[in-house]
Amino acid sequence: MLRALSALVMVPLAVSSLYVGGALFHGLILALACVMALEWSSVTSISQRGPMAPLVFVVALTVAVSVSDMQLGLLLWPFGALFLWILAQNQRRCVHVMGFAYITIPVLALIILRQEPEHGFSLLLILMVVVWCADTFAYLGGRIIGGPKLWPSISPSKTWAGAITGFAGGLLGGNILCAIGFEVQSCLLVSAVLALASIMGDLMESFFKRFYGQKDSSNFIPGHGGLLDRVDGIVVAAPVLWVLVFLGVAI
Repeated sequence: MLRALSALVMVPLAVSSLYVGGALFHGLILALACVMALEWSSVTSISQRGPMAPLVFVVALTVAVSVSDMQLGLLLWPFGALFLWILAQNQRRCVHVMGFAYITIPVLALIILRQEPEHGFSLLLILMVVVWCADTFAYLGGRIIGGPKLWPSISPSKTWAGAITGFAGGLLGGNILCAIGFEVQSCLLVSAVLALASIMGDLMESFFKRFYGQKDSSNFIPGHGGLLDRVDGIVVAAPVLWVLVFLGVAI
């Protein structure tokens, strides 16, 4: 019940910010990036072994600059990574830089996609729908069908049935969206690639949590766990969609 109530709040907020764009979308993206940085610091124990403020600050600065001037934001990116590498203690350097990349690359991809003048909203909507459908169908398939585990050393709860139903759900969601008028070039291919990327993102985040002995990234979203737990598919799918757009496959 709590999971459903949280979804009823999150989905309209996300869709409305995508549709309106501008300051609302940028403000939400900036806030979410900061929460992701805090959760990464918690999952990887940065907050226990050293200051987590530098990661949050550099992520926030990079995103804030990018929403107003993307070229400047992209130029700032390597300096942000270098700053964290220099500032962090030896054993935490890779964790800081990895977290910076893990958060900012998909966030910058979302900003770039939304700034696409004619198709920005449609691109992000199909991204969200495919990822949400893949996540939901994977959850239902795993719970109802069960069966052999997909990768037990990384995520003991994920099954092949969940992965297959998740892929099918993402494919279905993307193509329904295209059928009702949200035109995206090569819809079947784009939906399939995004569904696969979403599954890979889920596995990647599961690996990080397993490696650091964490069950959830936080309790930020009631009934769902942390923000990183909810956007893990988008973390991989957003940059992949940007590449498809750049190659002329999606639009």
